[in-house]
Formats: sequence, C-alpha cells, structure tokens
Amino acid sequence: MGIRSRLNIYLDDPTLHEKVKIAAARRRMSISAYALLALRRQLAEDGLLPAIESPEEAARALDALRERIGPIGIPVAELVREGRRR
Repeated sequence: MGIRSRLNIYLDDPTLHEKVKIAAARRRMSISAYALLALRRQLAEDGLLPAIESPEEAARALDALRERIGPIGIPVAELVREGRRR
C-alpha cells in the first residue's frame, strides 16, 4: 500500500457520528472507508476528481479502451501463465 495521510474531522452534530457508524456498518465498511467514499464522491461532484463509476460503467469504459487499443499481440492465456509464474 502507498503512503497514507490522516485527516481529522470535527462534527458539528453529536448524532452525526452514530449515523455515520450505522451507515458504514450497513455497507460492511469501516468508518474510515465510508468517509473516504463520501469524500471521493463529493470531490468528483465538485470536479476535483474523476467521477466514480458503477462496475457496469467501468466495464463499458474498459471495453471501449480495448477496442481503441486493438490486439496486444500476445494471447491472454500466455499472459495469465506469465502472471502465475511471478
């Protein structure tokens, strides 16, 4: 994992901490992961990060990229074998 940076947040509503805790638990996430997701979504909305895509949108974008790039000149099975050797 790369370098991580810490961010402390002071809440203006005493009940907000409990609500965040519940929301994170519903998604089976840590509070940190939940807060990071919320921050990334807001930054994307503000135009400071690329938009977060659904898995389906990401797959479509990857397929479009593959079509633009074209064949890579090596069979996928060989790439898989190479990856397993490493």
